[in-house]
Amino acid sequence: MAFFERSNRQDREAKWATIWFKQFAVFHQRAADPQWSFTAEEVIVFSKHKRDNGMPAWKRQSMVEGLINYRQRVQREAADDLQPIRRKLGEIAAWERAKSDGVEDIEEVVGTINPREPDVIQEMRRKLRLMGKQYSTERAYVGKVRAFMSARGLKTLDDFANIDGGDVESHLTDLAVDGNVAPSTQNQAFHALLFLFEHVLNRDIGRIQAIRASKGKQIPTVMSVNEIESIFGNLRGVYLVIAKLLYGCGLRISEALRLRVKDIDFDNLLIEIHQSKGGKSRIVPLPKDLVEPLRRVLKSRRVLYDYDVADGVASVWLPHALARKYPSAAVEWRWQFVFASHKLSRDPRTRAIHRHHLHRDTFPNRLRIAVESAEVDKAVTSHTFRHSFATHLLHQGTDIRTIQELLGHSDVATTMIYTHVVNRDDITVVSPLDRLQTGSQAKDPPESDASNRALVESGATSGVEVLWRWLSGRILGRA
Repeated sequence: MAFFERSNRQDREAKWATIWFKQFAVFHQRAADPQWSFTAEEVIVFSKHKRDNGMPAWKRQSMVEGLINYRQRVQREAADDLQPIRRKLGEIAAWERAKSDGVEDIEEVVGTINPREPDVIQEMRRKLRLMGKQYSTERAYVGKVRAFMSARGLKTLDDFANIDGGDVESHLTDLAVDGNVAPSTQNQAFHALLFLFEHVLNRDIGRIQAIRASKGKQIPTVMSVNEIESIFGNLRGVYLVIAKLLYGCGLRISEALRLRVKDIDFDNLLIEIHQSKGGKSRIVPLPKDLVEPLRRVLKSRRVLYDYDVADGVASVWLPHALARKYPSAAVEWRWQFVFASHKLSRDPRTRAIHRHHLHRDTFPNRLRIAVESAEVDKAVTSHTFRHSFATHLLHQGTDIRTIQELLGHSDVATTMIYTHVVNRDDITVVSPLDRLQTGSQAKDPPESDASNRALVESGATSGVEVLWRWLSGRILGRA
């Protein structure tokens, strides 16, 4: 059985738990003794001191979470008395964010909530929006909680009174055993239910041990240059430009569709990526081959924008309450999406009418047709271009850390997956089958021990590969 935690997250939490405990001990003039059984009252006094010194609520919440982790992981004691403090600070932090945006009405912050939905779903949407979660996250989390409620016959918040971590553990096991879901699906269900318990039910879910969904380690599908060119030859217009952005810049499809006019810097040949996975931003080079195609796209986009202005419907969705801070920004040219939909749409949260970007299913549909026309037999998706971008750069000798930055990976270990699909020119392993020469005793001369040792010491190849070469030579020498 495995816990639903990641090792790197555990390391970070353990580090900050120790840091906050030491600061906490210094404030109370105590030695940082792990045996010190501190109380909730002492934590409140420490939190008020930090508040009086200007520390925002979100940071004080992180501080309390660190002390909770220290209590649970180091002292091996329960931290139920600290959970109400953490939850209260979370609520204060949400209101502080709303206040900083100049908002007085909670409806302005969270948008319209459908009153016909179950009360638990309404409250979950409200919490997700107060915390600034993306709508895609809200949709996914709500879907997973609905599935849990359906499986357990739950209708309202009151029905959750007798629901605990055991029910969550059983549900996650059912997903793995009976549902045969992918690990990512099971992980998402866990995090959705964890959010429900912590922020809606205001209860500790406890440690969850469930049978994990398993899936063999997969290497990414990578296309050859010829295959990519063939697919490009079967795409037209904005869809060809999007495909070239995916391959030329290593973008995710969501990142390409969310590009705004202001994000493209033609003078410096750069593209800014905002609202990426994990809420991160980065800068990637703009390929010269895309300069003119993008200029043509923007010229056509400007015509549509001018028509919207004339009709009084020029508007675009803006992130992070920018629409409330800068009411005129939504109609400014620089904020418009580059790849705009030909139809106006209604924001599912605010119900406002905007011209949004192309629907996320539009490009994959065109890509599927292009792949079939190009007679490429690989399983090609939008993400395959990103895999090919990274792998081709690695094959050309680009540093792995540079590729990590270009892809926007937080951990280089994620980028290392591409090292498994690279054909290195400095390593040549010849199969025994290719060495067979029917009716001939001709053999390749085995490499000497000295040359093999030199290869290993120079880093040109690994010891295992040298052993393979040596054994191949000895076996063939006896043939």
